[in-house]
Amino acid sequence: MSRADAPSPALRAAVDWLVRHEAETMSAADHQAFACWLQQDAQHQAAWERVRSALAEPLTAVRSLQAHTEGLHAQAAMQALSQTRRRRVLRGALALGGIGVASAFVADRLTPLGQLMADWQTGTGERREFTLADGSRVLLDARSAVDVHDAAGSPALQLRAGALIARRSSVGAAPLQIRTRDGLALLDAGSMMGRVYADRTEMVALDQGLSLRPREAAQVLLRAGQGARFSAHQLQALGANAVQRAAWQQGMLAVDDWPLAEVAQALQAYFSGYIRVAPAVADLRVFGIFRLDVDELLATLSQMLPLQIQRWGPLIRIGEKV
Repeated sequence: MSRADAPSPALRAAVDWLVRHEAETMSAADHQAFACWLQQDAQHQAAWERVRSALAEPLTAVRSLQAHTEGLHAQAAMQALSQTRRRRVLRGALALGGIGVASAFVADRLTPLGQLMADWQTGTGERREFTLADGSRVLLDARSAVDVHDAAGSPALQLRAGALIARRSSVGAAPLQIRTRDGLALLDAGSMMGRVYADRTEMVALDQGLSLRPREAAQVLLRAGQGARFSAHQLQALGANAVQRAAWQQGMLAVDDWPLAEVAQALQAYFSGYIRVAPAVADLRVFGIFRLDVDELLATLSQMLPLQIQRWGPLIRIGEKV
């Protein structure tokens, strides 16, 4: 989902309030604060109605599943719903030519709606490997999308969203091109990892050299183990542990002094609901190597940091421990 399509502050706050309502953890003071928030601005009331309406069906279905499958992991319940919901939401979106921001946000958590036309794509929690005509292999991380230009002797990939790891099968006549909106990388041999963000691209030479060409900056040659983040105009080296950014291929998340909000963003690719991080804890620093298991990772974080994790079905709120 593009930055322009992302939920407004009012929608994010409405989701936050809905989580607290559904978790049944609100005190009398919380209910009063919620009433004040609703009355502050007409946009708050509108956001609350849109979020409550958009999430009514998913929440009702989760309640039903939880009532009949006591002890089941909430994520398993959501997976049981995903196929039916995906078909219904996408059918409605295509028929109507679009859906509202709040509804689109919920649908996008199942399948990235903005990447439906990509040649290769993965959904939430899905990693998948593809093979080019020359035998080179490409592994996509969850919620990733790639366009393929597999012309004879000159293969090229356009990374539209998420991350990939490309492995050359042999040294070809022309290097494999991995393009993003910020520039391109040329892979002659070995393997590399690339990831795109809203404001930058990150690439890592995993075991052999990698040539980087930002759109409007000088070309740079990365040695094995080196990485860089770049935009169209500038480039900056990554730290000594750059190769750990490819840990997702083993189902791991390597975190080296990340803010909590960035950790939550990484988890969103593996969670079909919505993770809301309260501003009071968004900048807490996180270190460690974790399995890409949402519940396990959040439980570990709550032991490492002063956090309160609230969860109801597809909604998670990470707040300050009180």
